[in-house]
Amino acid sequence: MNNTYLAVLIIFIILIGFYFSGSRNLFLGPIVNKNYDGLYVLEKTGNLYVSGAARYVGDVELDNTPATDLEVSHNGYYILDQSGKVYEFGETEFYGDANVENAVDLEFVEDGYYILDKSGSVLTYGNVENHGNGKLNNYVDMEATNNGYYLLTKNGQIETFGAAKLYGDLKNINAMALAVKDNGYYILEENGKIHFFGNAQNYGYEILNENSAKDIEVVPKSNGYYILDGHGNTYSYFAAAGFPGPEYSQVIKYIDLELLS
Repeated sequence: MNNTYLAVLIIFIILIGFYFSGSRNLFLGPIVNKNYDGLYVLEKTGNLYVSGAARYVGDVELDNTPATDLEVSHNGYYILDQSGKVYEFGETEFYGDANVENAVDLEFVEDGYYILDKSGSVLTYGNVENHGNGKLNNYVDMEATNNGYYLLTKNGQIETFGAAKLYGDLKNINAMALAVKDNGYYILEENGKIHFFGNAQNYGYEILNENSAKDIEVVPKSNGYYILDGHGNTYSYFAAAGFPGPEYSQVIKYIDLELLS
């Protein structure tokens, strides 16, 4: 075997090894473990965009009642609309719908899920525990933790229930989303500004020209986070960007981002 054939064979074996190891950045710079395998982006109409290994298994076409939340679970996902109706896709289990006027969030746990209404009502489905309802008003987001949960109001106030620990909150901002990480959390403003509480680390942010920030998603098992705006732009902060977001649009209204971990 001459040297040329030997060199080609060695390169081929190396490429095969990297392929099956999960590393995909060979010859494109440092090999980075992104700690997630793809992303999902939900539109207000119920349409869903996926990239990377995120698997599309269906979406909905909503005319009069907008979608408000996307929640990824075991080999599938849920889409929630404003009336509290739950659409399940893939290998997910349906536990029930809410009958409300302003459902804002669905949080999946091991054997069920929570649905949060704008008024602060926390509805439970499946084998989940209700730790209490919100006492304020105009809620925009919820994050479930071990034996508890956080509720976020539009003006940036946080309420804790069960074992969830309060690290601080805000007032008089336009809050859009909450993301919990270890012993801390992030609050995202509509203009793209991020507020950090507990041990949530600051990896940066940028003020958007429009008040179009919609969601913040922390990279699991790692550091960094992503911001989604209403036009479909995804902004990466200390997170190894590897999967493209949807195309920019002035017409489509994107509302929620989820990472496949």
